[in-house]
Amino acid sequence: MVDPIFTELRKLVGQHEKIVYEAVKADTVAQLPHESQLFAKAMQEHMHLKHIHNALEFADLREGEPYEITVGGEPVNPLAHLTAHAAVKGQLEVDPLVRAAFEKMLATGTAAHHAEHVLGALLFETEWETARAVEAGKDTERLRGVYIRKLQKLIRDSAFRKKLTRQFTADHSAFE
Repeated sequence: MVDPIFTELRKLVGQHEKIVYEAVKADTVAQLPHESQLFAKAMQEHMHLKHIHNALEFADLREGEPYEITVGGEPVNPLAHLTAHAAVKGQLEVDPLVRAAFEKMLATGTAAHHAEHVLGALLFETEWETARAVEAGKDTERLRGVYIRKLQKLIRDSAFRKKLTRQFTADHSAFE
């Protein structure tokens, strides 16, 4: 069953992606709203990747259909990757705990881009679990606590930090 509201939302998101992409190409990112500038920054960092470029170049032609590629037999949306980077960039500006975890990873040898992958994975994992809990009518506050504890552990536990940096790699091979 196709939900027309969801289809319309996807069309609007595609239009936003195209507007931001055009601003990146025209070097007019500074004219965008702040949140769109964060997304533009993520785009600029990934423009060299074929599937990212293709997803953006043809965003308006997809008519609300997701752009997915298959990686390891699973569908993957390259634009979700950009969204994760933009979300982390936004968190770094406003959340001291996320900023502290990021800085700890940098101080212990993790590249900034890779640190964003780790933090984005933690954030998206939490958001996914939260959406599932909402659908099931369950309380979501516990999930926020789990997220906070993982960030705290990332800061203080070197073994946990190493585990996550190996689990969520800096590799972009799926998008090339």
